[in-house]
Amino acid sequence: MKSKIAVVAIAAVMGAVVFFSLRRTNPSADAPSGTVQATPIGVTIATAQLSSLPVTFSAAGRAEAKASVLVKARVEGQIAEVAFQEGRPVHKGQLLFRLDSAVLDAQARQAEGVLARDHAQLAKLRSDEQRNQALADQGFISPSGLAQTRSDLEGAQATLSADRAALDTARLQVSYSRITAPMDGVAGAAQIPVGGAAKAGDTTLVVINQVQPIYISFAVPEPQLAVLREAMHRGPVPVKAMASVGSPGVAGTLAFIDNAVDASNGSIVAKALFDNRDTALTPGQYAQVTVQVGLLSSSLVVPSTAVESGTDGPYVFIVQADSTVAIRAVTIGIESAGMTAISHGLAAGDVVVTSGHSRLRDKARVRTMTSADKTAP
Repeated sequence: MKSKIAVVAIAAVMGAVVFFSLRRTNPSADAPSGTVQATPIGVTIATAQLSSLPVTFSAAGRAEAKASVLVKARVEGQIAEVAFQEGRPVHKGQLLFRLDSAVLDAQARQAEGVLARDHAQLAKLRSDEQRNQALADQGFISPSGLAQTRSDLEGAQATLSADRAALDTARLQVSYSRITAPMDGVAGAAQIPVGGAAKAGDTTLVVINQVQPIYISFAVPEPQLAVLREAMHRGPVPVKAMASVGSPGVAGTLAFIDNAVDASNGSIVAKALFDNRDTALTPGQYAQVTVQVGLLSSSLVVPSTAVESGTDGPYVFIVQADSTVAIRAVTIGIESAGMTAISHGLAAGDVVVTSGHSRLRDKARVRTMTSADKTAP
């Protein structure tokens, strides 16, 4: 029994020693809850200011070529040469394919021979007509004989015109053996290699997409349709597209709104046009689209990261002159481009906390973090 009492006494003494030691090393351990903490909490800050805030909405879109052409052969023949680089830009009139034109060249030469023969025949008939005219004037040839000579001459002239047309056609067929790009764009893969056979008007040899400029199509929610049309009536509607996270994005304008709402999803298709000079967009590529339908001028704005949500609504932490913070309830408006409009609760020049909220409470002391603080581990 005495040993148990001794053990309890020793434990009590040791607990008392630990308690008083902790009080000496941490004098604020039993400080009142309302006392401001000794070490300031590092935060980042921003100043509420009057600024113009764009009114926008976002949508997911896909890039698509402004024009897409399936290049086909106009004459049948065997591919003798592929004269372009796949996946590279091509220009209007640039040679893409060359067909074996041996047969077409022979047909053109044959048409040239027929034309030369009939041209000689016409020259003979003209000479006969002049001679017979002189004989008819002297009464050596009847009028009917002279008429027949003139009829043969007119027939030869018509034949010569037909020969010229046949030669033009043959030469045109020969020119079709050189297949050129119908527009500027980017060529896809060659569908038929050298040695393959191309059928006239049937076989697709290559697809060319026009990507400068380029479209991005996206779905507009039906409630936004009236706002979007009103914005178009006021002038060009700016559109920004971001193809990848962190990219600067490209700027364009709204070019087209479809003529019917899709009843299955309650949206309507729109297209924005981008010059795409640096070819940042590729047909079929996903892009996040931001459409600016208006502009709020002289709005009080703060970074959206400054606004927190509580049980009583949105609020911000105000940094006061003594480097302490106070909770301020606010009424927010639209949010755009990382900024939020504040309609009530703040004034221009108020300093708000933009990061570090999780460690803050009312009247907490803070310090502004430097760039070195932000990069420190």
